[in-house]
Amino acid sequence: MTSNTLKIAVVTVTIATASMAAAQADWDSDGDGTYSFQELLAAIPTLSAETFAAVDTDADGAVNDAEMAAAVDAGLIVVDG
Repeated sequence: MTSNTLKIAVVTVTIATASMAAAQADWDSDGDGTYSFQELLAAIPTLSAETFAAVDTDADGAVNDAEMAAAVDAGLIVVDG
């Protein structure tokens, strides 16, 4: 039996601002301190549901700052700028 491997595409984000934190603050459109799939999709149009699920490690439906930092460190999300 072969196992299926989920391949997570690296999402490249080009941010025009000098500060990643400032850009991410703009992504949190409802101001709740986390990023929903819809909020991240607005900022990262190439984001897939599979990548979002991989970034949302506690599976609560939102990405917090620690999960975002871990995703950037792991190369799941690449932030240029």
